[in-house]
Amino acid sequence: MITKLSSEKPHLKLKTENIIASLVEDRSDYKLMEIMQGMKTNDRGECQTEPSFVTILCSSNEVTENHVVMCLVDNPVNLGHGAEEIHFIALVLSPLKEKKIKCALEVARTYSTLLADVKLRHQLKGATNPTEFAHIFELEVHRIYTEERASEEKSIDHHQDLGDNKKWCFGYDLLNDIRRRAPHYLSDFTEGVKTCAGIQKITSTIIFLFFSLIIPCIAFGVLFSSLTHGIIDVRKVILSQALSGLLFSIFGGQHLLVIRTTIPLTIFTKVIYSISDENEMDFHTFYALSGLWTSLFLAVSSLTGLSNLMRYCSRSTEEIFALFVSIAFTVDAIKFIADEFDYHFCFDSEECSAAKSLLSLLLLLGTVLIGCEIYNFRYSPYLTAAKRSLVADYALPVAVLLMAFTGSWVFRKVEMGTFHDDNPTNFVFEEWGELTTGMIFGSMGIGFMQGLLIFMDQNIAASVINSPSYRLKKGPAYHLDIMVVAIINAIMSVFGLPLVHGALPHSPLHVRALADVEEQCDHGHVSEIIVDVKETRVTTFVCHILIWISALFLIPKPLNYIPIPVLYGLFVFLAIVALDDLELWERLLLVFTEQNSYPPTHYIRKVPQKMVHYFTLVQLIQLAVLCAVSFSGYPYLKMLFPAFLALMIPIRLKLVPKLIREQYLEALDGQ
Repeated sequence: MITKLSSEKPHLKLKTENIIASLVEDRSDYKLMEIMQGMKTNDRGECQTEPSFVTILCSSNEVTENHVVMCLVDNPVNLGHGAEEIHFIALVLSPLKEKKIKCALEVARTYSTLLADVKLRHQLKGATNPTEFAHIFELEVHRIYTEERASEEKSIDHHQDLGDNKKWCFGYDLLNDIRRRAPHYLSDFTEGVKTCAGIQKITSTIIFLFFSLIIPCIAFGVLFSSLTHGIIDVRKVILSQALSGLLFSIFGGQHLLVIRTTIPLTIFTKVIYSISDENEMDFHTFYALSGLWTSLFLAVSSLTGLSNLMRYCSRSTEEIFALFVSIAFTVDAIKFIADEFDYHFCFDSEECSAAKSLLSLLLLLGTVLIGCEIYNFRYSPYLTAAKRSLVADYALPVAVLLMAFTGSWVFRKVEMGTFHDDNPTNFVFEEWGELTTGMIFGSMGIGFMQGLLIFMDQNIAASVINSPSYRLKKGPAYHLDIMVVAIINAIMSVFGLPLVHGALPHSPLHVRALADVEEQCDHGHVSEIIVDVKETRVTTFVCHILIWISALFLIPKPLNYIPIPVLYGLFVFLAIVALDDLELWERLLLVFTEQNSYPPTHYIRKVPQKMVHYFTLVQLIQLAVLCAVSFSGYPYLKMLFPAFLALMIPIRLKLVPKLIREQYLEALDGQ
């Protein structure tokens, strides 16, 4: 760096040996005398040393003014404790006799403040030459200055719209969401499409979303068809996904949310069909009435600001529900394989086919293993970080296509289960039958419970992706999203299509797919932090256009070439990938981990080991209750699932603090 400065400014006549002598204490180990590093705060507000850059201070008689040299190293270097993974080095040369305000310390503090910005460092890593490096640095400095000025005028908080307004007014929260999100609407479509790296990230995310949505649609379509005897089939589920996704990508507030139908909604559909069948009522009428009541309750909750109550929903409740979703996906896959072996793994009838059972297990496990191996390629030492990330982004489509080819072509002599399209109609208004008083009040009760389910799931999914760890800049829109979902579900109900809401794990996985990440090493443990997220509507908009095209032209072929076991393999893959950022799962693994191998996480340092496991046990008990209700054999008990989910909030607020100290809860369950 000193040689570079001397070559560019020969008039300085710098002597490298003299400069180095003023930098280091001992020439034998080159221990630096005076350095400056940044301090960062994690998502829990804890201060940590920033190990990715260092600013070196130097005063010399050989210069008469301040000079700064910056270096981006090809490979991270270790400069001692707290500086184990240095990517950037800034050298500040200052004259010995200088005004105090312009001394090396002040200059170094300025550059250290700039390098402490994680997005600036991420952008600089993409520079290919010094000129581009300087240009990016100038642009990022301007961005930091603009953001600082904006934050002084108006501070955007994670929960700023959840109860900050002391004066209540009907519809005020909804209008506030609209006013806050409106200035960002144009940038929602343009962000990320101006650079090749951004277009590449958006393209891979669209492909990931398409496969992660279209394939569950087929699985849910098969399930809906069996529950309603073909009234709601695969085509209708795909149409529901396409239409609802398009509408939400255009009108939704937090457009990074992924909305889709879910397993609890299939339970309500089964109950509606059973009641209408037992009482000889028209299913379409009863289903539409239930959906309209659901939409009405959601609209009222949006206009009255009921989502403000979600500020009491802690990280504990979010993680319990997220782990429940992963368990539900896995249980469905296990049930499918168990049924396959029950029906076909025998040798005493013509319907027996041991090969079909074994092939189903092979395809399911193959989808999971191939998908996980490609997804984890990002952590391997091969290729460059950018290429590893690119390969990992296509883990899902590669796994699905490869195993679909294996099941449909390689083992084509084994007849595998696929879905059937018996209803070629696309999008028609379902005529209503006779309305009765019993139907109106009966559908009201179902609509309320269904509305509570959608309200809880939607807000929990929104709260998860608006977590500070994702570094989203444009803010949430809880009330606007609830209103948009209410209108969408009213349309779905009238046309006899499945209802939808913001869902896990697709929503956080969508954000993760659009994120730029940076690896950091802390006491030997490598972790990833999100640097920046491309908050664009393009991914969901284009993805759902492709899904709509699929509903029109790809049913039944070629989509029915995808064997059913591959669909359930995708469920398990999504369940496993969703565990990556789940702190509850991390603490559960600590029970089986040697204490010397515990990661240096904040709660390990602040909370006794016994209390960490105790809090995990409390969460597991709540999780067990949710699983018992959801997996019970009684449909009417399953309808109470949203009530039990809502009950988790007062349990966390009132009961858990009596079992565990508040100071420990702050470390274990703080935002």
